[in-house]
Amino acid sequence: MTIKNSIRNIGIVAHVDAGKTTLTEQLLFQSGSSRILGSVDKGTTHTDSLDMEKQRGISVKAAETDLTYKGINVHVIDTPGHIDFSSEVERSIGVLDGAIVVLSSVEGVQPQTEVYFNALKELNTPSIFFINKLDRIGASPTKVISDMEKLLTSRLVPLQFVYEKNNVFIVNNIFDEVNYERKVLEINDEHFRKSLENIIDMLGDTNENILNQFFEGTLTLGMLKDEIVVQATKCEIYPVLYGTALKGEGIKDLLDGIIDYLPGPEDLDNSALSALVYKISHNKTLGKIAHIKIFSGSISTRDDILNVTSNKSDKVTMIKKVVNQKPIDVKSAYSSDLVMVSGLNCSAYDILGSKTHIPKLKTITTPLLTLRIYAKAKEDYIGLVDALTVLQEEDPLLNMLWVKEKKEIHLRIMGKIQIEYIEAILIERFNLEVTFGIPSVIYRETPIATVYGESRYTMPKPCWAIVEFLIEPLPKGSGVVYESLVRTEKVKIQYQREIEDNLDKILSQGIHGWPVTDLKITFIEGEDHVMHSRSGDFATSAAMGIMRGLNEIGTTLLEPIIKFRITVPENVGGRVLNDIIKMRGSFDTPLIHNNTFTIQGKMPVSTSLEYPGDLSKIASGKAIITTGFAGYEPCPLELGSSRERIGVNPLDRAKFILSVRNAL
Repeated sequence: MTIKNSIRNIGIVAHVDAGKTTLTEQLLFQSGSSRILGSVDKGTTHTDSLDMEKQRGISVKAAETDLTYKGINVHVIDTPGHIDFSSEVERSIGVLDGAIVVLSSVEGVQPQTEVYFNALKELNTPSIFFINKLDRIGASPTKVISDMEKLLTSRLVPLQFVYEKNNVFIVNNIFDEVNYERKVLEINDEHFRKSLENIIDMLGDTNENILNQFFEGTLTLGMLKDEIVVQATKCEIYPVLYGTALKGEGIKDLLDGIIDYLPGPEDLDNSALSALVYKISHNKTLGKIAHIKIFSGSISTRDDILNVTSNKSDKVTMIKKVVNQKPIDVKSAYSSDLVMVSGLNCSAYDILGSKTHIPKLKTITTPLLTLRIYAKAKEDYIGLVDALTVLQEEDPLLNMLWVKEKKEIHLRIMGKIQIEYIEAILIERFNLEVTFGIPSVIYRETPIATVYGESRYTMPKPCWAIVEFLIEPLPKGSGVVYESLVRTEKVKIQYQREIEDNLDKILSQGIHGWPVTDLKITFIEGEDHVMHSRSGDFATSAAMGIMRGLNEIGTTLLEPIIKFRITVPENVGGRVLNDIIKMRGSFDTPLIHNNTFTIQGKMPVSTSLEYPGDLSKIASGKAIITTGFAGYEPCPLELGSSRERIGVNPLDRAKFILSVRNAL
């Protein structure tokens, strides 16, 4: 296997306000790739280009930039940290060869840190941890490491030892080029020696030779570092570095760490094309731009490229690549390149060429709220639908639903800051003024027990689609599993695919109007007809059969739950506990330290939507609350909510058949 050692494709991920964009600016500046050090506070960063990003000081979109250090071209994706924009992170994580996970040395491991690192770990993406903000009051790098070991991974290898002197943290490198030949047993310094022994123990779990060399007295610091490089690039360990990005401290060590501990991509230039669209943007002059990662093969301008997802081909009209922080035209691009392409009619998540080298993408984003959006001017409704269709190509999780007969537009969102973004972008890009309805929680449903669902769609002719399904509940978090046991002699493959392709739509509204999940649907019996079966018949029949089965057995309502950590002054701790109980929440034993009260637990989204604002008032602005999605839990119907069905219910057989035939 050949590696492109002169390239690094990395991402920077973190919980909001950990200092990620400031770190990106320092990497550009200290590598010598940028003459100007951008500032988040002044709105002058290289990667925050939207007005909202500059005004609020948060990243909304994943942004690409690049730097050159020690002859290595490092391509960087700076991702948003706020949970409302985690879909941007989800798409970016799938195209990385390595990552920097940033943590604040005060707040430590926060909910989104956990979510993002678990996704990186599942994708086997080599990662370096950077513990930032050592200069902040309350910084505790030792506690952060302890929390990381509990919540993230026990396979941490700090490459520096940190100690406090005169209320300032001093950081010393364990590995220095001048001491590579030094034998470990020759080191007498207590801090240094203890750090090395911990590293040796960790590496020895995977490679016993390291332990043998240590006990034999032949192990040098250089040999130890070489083994860290090997194990880090295999995700067997995770290096840890420290610093203060705002002051530019620890940046050079991190740059060295990127080169040493994050791998170059595999050279697959000569293989067939396999690429992923991880982002869509729009340019006033060039129109739609597909941001793609080429995993294998190459593309050139004028190439016809197959979109595997839509099964259509488009011609590449232009390719741009970020060089020296600016997009420049290139004629061709190759495996491992991150490029911007014009001419493709595609959406985020589309696969180009073939699926061969595309990694399995990790889902980390679940929109928890739904709302209606209204055009302020009635004549703008069609324009608004068109604009939202464009935004949905950029973020498919918006899941826009346009109910034409009611003039209703429904969106799915993560939170209130995303509403602000949608409102701002509609004015800025489309000159459309909108208002929003009150957000409501997205519930889900799951079947109560196993049931059969069947449908004989044979009248009125022409039609013929006989189906029977076994519907089984699955454990929490399983999603939807589909299997067919029907031979193609009974139901042709094109009709079987029709069922599978329409399953998401069929399950988008259950008995109570919410998406149905955590179930297995097995196609067990079926029949088509050589004369009467038509395209669409099996999707129609499957909808009627599955809904009949769900209606017969009933469904359990599921509500979204968030995990939280709240820190308030000790004197309002009791009030907070009462509030959590009222919100149907649960919590662990509170921690009281230095007159502050910290509580962790879980609570329903539906009861806690407005609580961050209430908490700020209760604690006179001295409250800190961090939240993250914890999953769905069963909820009594009287405590939850049903939703009016959009469109015709398949349970109303006659009306449903008329609707699919456009005969209503």
